[in-house]
Amino acid sequence: MTNATGPQVGVTLYSFTNEWLTRQFDLEGLLREVAKRGMGPNIEIIGFQNFKEFPDVSDDFAARFKDMVAEIGLNPVSCAINSDRFLRPGQQPIDDASLVEYHKRQLRSAKKMGFSLVRYQFALPVELLPQIAPYAEELDIRMGVEVHAPMWAGHPAVQAYGDMYDKLNTPVLGWIPDFGGTASRIPESMLDAARKTGAAESLLDMLKEIWVEPGMSHEKAGKLREWGLANGHAPLHIQAACLAFFILANHDPKSWAAMVDRTIHIHGKFYGVSEDLVEEAIDYQTILPLFRDGGFTGTLVSEWEGHAYDTRDAFEQVSRHQAMCKGLFAA
Repeated sequence: MTNATGPQVGVTLYSFTNEWLTRQFDLEGLLREVAKRGMGPNIEIIGFQNFKEFPDVSDDFAARFKDMVAEIGLNPVSCAINSDRFLRPGQQPIDDASLVEYHKRQLRSAKKMGFSLVRYQFALPVELLPQIAPYAEELDIRMGVEVHAPMWAGHPAVQAYGDMYDKLNTPVLGWIPDFGGTASRIPESMLDAARKTGAAESLLDMLKEIWVEPGMSHEKAGKLREWGLANGHAPLHIQAACLAFFILANHDPKSWAAMVDRTIHIHGKFYGVSEDLVEEAIDYQTILPLFRDGGFTGTLVSEWEGHAYDTRDAFEQVSRHQAMCKGLFAA
């Protein structure tokens, strides 16, 4: 492994969701392709997407995984774990004690496979953190909560977590910013995908107007639905347009400055990077210097979420994104 200093650039396998779901690669094949294309060495893997045994991986599986990534030349930095209570369709949600144990199981497996941190979610109630943080300390593995759109640094839930982080005062807890929360515009590729479903320009024009208004994303989505139905737009077209409210939001990109000191990992969310290395929705030239100059020394993993509505080649998109980020970090 390299001993790089300063911000590093890697990739999350989530970027290759389309390639994974269409069975173009198995796990080993995907990891080898990532290494061959020079997109590592630092990687993030989603536990439930890529590990059949998750959340309770065996010693044998963990040993084979560690041997494989070492042989390939990759460094498993982040394992993305789940915080949801609804584990089985039709079943009741698990209680707090079971949710705590559910996180501990995932932490054990991530540590066993050699990951240095996990990405967890705000679905974990903040008041349960005091029961989990000491276990993470015992395992010597860090936990970063993903600040994902429609959240941003100033969101009430983020503020509550920050207060708990202050109270617990442990180095194992930190932030994982996801830049989708501070997009400056709706990606044209996302609008094109809605157009392909048949969405009219009048609906998309209203989407763009409402999207930049103040307020919570679910409220703005409701406003668009109400307007769309009242004006004769099909539910399918309204649904395609409303995607924009839930995977990106237009908060101030400079707001990440407040989180730099506790940031342990970054999701470099993006939707499309042009040939001249410009992201179509997020102002990376504003955001990345905040972390570079603020002393961030962890990994930014390229996270292409365009696969939610687009079938472009993920490898090309990641390659462009990494070149853009490396250039901005080095500037």
